[in-house]
Amino acid sequence: MSLRLKHSLTLGLWLTVVLLAIYSITQTRFTADMSAFLPASPSSEQQLLVDQLQQGAVSRTFLVGIEGGTDEQRAEASRQLHASLVDDPAFAAIQNGDRAHHEQARQFLFEHRYLLSPAVDAERFSVEGLNSAIGKSIRELNSPLGDVTRELFPRDPTGEMLALLDRHDPSSGPARCCVVWSSADQSTMLLVAQASASGSDTDGLARASQRIKNTFDTIRDDIDPSLHLAIAGSPMFAIEARDRIKAEVTLFSIISVILVTLVLLLAYRSLPVLLAGLLPVGSGVAVGIAMVGLGFDEVHGITIGFGTALMGEAIDYSIYYFVQSRQVGMDSDGQGAGQSAWLRDYWPTVRLGLVTSLIGFAALLFSGFPGLMQIGLYAMTGLLTAALVTRYVLPILGPRLPRGDIAGLGRRLERPVAEMRRLRPVAMLLGGLAVVVLVFQQDGLWRDSLSGLAPIDPALEATDTRLREELGSPSPRHLIVVKGEDRETALRAAEHVTSILDQQVEDGLLAGYRSPTETLPSLATQRARQTALPAGKELEQRLEQALVDLPVSPDRLQGFVDDVARQKKAAAMELADLEGTPLWLAVAGHLPSDAAAGQALAVITLHTDDTTPQEMAVLREAITPVESAVLIDLLTESNRLYARYLNTTLVVSLAGAAAIVLLLLIVQASPRRTLRTLLPITLAVLLVVAGHALFGGQLTLLHLVGLLLVAAIGSNYALFFQPPPGQSNGLDARTLASLTLATTTTVCAFGVLAFSSVPVLQAIGATVAPGALAAWLLAAIFATPAARPLPDMTGQT
Repeated sequence: MSLRLKHSLTLGLWLTVVLLAIYSITQTRFTADMSAFLPASPSSEQQLLVDQLQQGAVSRTFLVGIEGGTDEQRAEASRQLHASLVDDPAFAAIQNGDRAHHEQARQFLFEHRYLLSPAVDAERFSVEGLNSAIGKSIRELNSPLGDVTRELFPRDPTGEMLALLDRHDPSSGPARCCVVWSSADQSTMLLVAQASASGSDTDGLARASQRIKNTFDTIRDDIDPSLHLAIAGSPMFAIEARDRIKAEVTLFSIISVILVTLVLLLAYRSLPVLLAGLLPVGSGVAVGIAMVGLGFDEVHGITIGFGTALMGEAIDYSIYYFVQSRQVGMDSDGQGAGQSAWLRDYWPTVRLGLVTSLIGFAALLFSGFPGLMQIGLYAMTGLLTAALVTRYVLPILGPRLPRGDIAGLGRRLERPVAEMRRLRPVAMLLGGLAVVVLVFQQDGLWRDSLSGLAPIDPALEATDTRLREELGSPSPRHLIVVKGEDRETALRAAEHVTSILDQQVEDGLLAGYRSPTETLPSLATQRARQTALPAGKELEQRLEQALVDLPVSPDRLQGFVDDVARQKKAAAMELADLEGTPLWLAVAGHLPSDAAAGQALAVITLHTDDTTPQEMAVLREAITPVESAVLIDLLTESNRLYARYLNTTLVVSLAGAAAIVLLLLIVQASPRRTLRTLLPITLAVLLVVAGHALFGGQLTLLHLVGLLLVAAIGSNYALFFQPPPGQSNGLDARTLASLTLATTTTVCAFGVLAFSSVPVLQAIGATVAPGALAAWLLAAIFATPAARPLPDMTGQT
């Protein structure tokens, strides 16, 4: 095969791969959903937690406040906003406490009271039971509830409706002003809107949020321009995090590209060389994104941000090539003499550094977090592509490109770098101090919660807290999730759990709970209650006996007899019967179904503000008879889940480090040389970790990603500063200049991320930028002096 044909095939293959990658990218979905940092393959219990974080009712419920204007203007805006959104398909339910909807809920409860009331059983409708229940209602005619009791008494003498109102009436909820929900001081009118989109569909939640804002803007213009909207809730945190990630990824990517481009243009002083040097980076970015898209069906914005900064390392390969080789003509292979010499003397070192980087990033593929797995796959495919383009494409293009020589920079640095070897004792002392710091702070070194990953706007957090307090709707922490083969099975199991919880409430171990079975009992329970209702004639006979010693005649209770007869024959309630009523919001979100898994869930929310951990342990033990019920502490379990995956990632990272050590031992065939190669890398990692421990707070999974990249970058530096025996490319001018330029581009690319307000990006930037600089300094400090100067391959000075 002729050299020209070989080059043509190489360029053709490269262009084909890049074009296919670009096409794949155009078909890829991009996301900024922080759920990428939830586990990919959770256990069954962990899946319950993940489902609640992604699809639970709380994850898609907006809290809305209307402020400004007069009381009546705010109330009118609340009513109009509710009317505009109640039939909008973007929302599953919306409530503002309007009296009409309150009455609608009361009417539904009243019409189904004998199917809903837990007091309904055969004993309740015996002669003795009726006498006792009716007698109690008569006594309550003189109580504060006398007016309500008097109104209901002819049709509900046993008091079932009052018992239901104790659980369902919103009187214990938000305050009211102008017959709608308001804050206690009546300065804010309140609404609750539950989106139809799942909590993991950030785009759908964003559309719902925008729908609320746009509708309110129209209403405000009609009523009073001084009105303004406050909107919070879990969906707003997800939307705000997504928008901030998108904005900052875009901003810092542009800044990184500009900085790196300016540095390279200043160094190369040639636009063609600059563009050629960006080919490995561009190819790596395209292939990396395409591979992530193919492997995960979507690409996270943080992966893009990391990838843009990763060009700081990927660009190193072309820097090594262009700086360490200079063409002055063609050799026998048709390549420049400098290119051939670089492939012979330097490529093996670059290749070894590449392999160590790939091993390090491979650890992320086993982290269990899709976000980290994406970064690992991106880094591996991107770096490999950049290195291969440098190895096979640039030598074809290189002889045709004029470029300046920055060896002068290297020559000016040779003496200072040589003097840096005097700092070895200082470096070892700093390393020792870093170890001491880590020993004393090891317990709190790693953050064991998910809270440090997502960006949180303090103003939004304050608004959320305020609206929740006014609504009387604290964010639930403790849930009991009951699984069943279908909804009926889940509801029956949930009823078993609630019977246990009732005892816990009575014993004072639990403040209360909300269960979907309060509004939608199982079919079996409804039929049992219907069976307990006596037929019309039988009920009339029992009433005559029960009312003998009570001051009420049977004729006055004919409405009661008719209602019992009607509900005894009525069809059992289904979830669909609640749709369109204010009760839907309280039930539907707590009865999710997973058709793919062939199961249904019932979610019971616990009121546990004052419940101690010891009492929660008792509660957990109490529900063990219900095998399908799981008590979930959302905060504790999410932190435990995160800590488990952090430990897993640390273990696989250490395994990757061990594999790198083994590889170096095999390739370098000298434990002493391997130790000298690993020493600056290890010290750089130790110093960065100690620096974070002293000044930057706790480390997260993303700091670990940064440390892996520090090790990858540091391995390249250390290998160049520790050439194999007999190889002359030690601290010669061009090697030093190329490493200095590579370090500069890396610090520029990652340094800008340190100023990000997104914790994930900031963690990577604040780790890699100082880590890369430390790796270069330490590699120079522990460098092996060159055996002899590198011959000038250009014939020029």
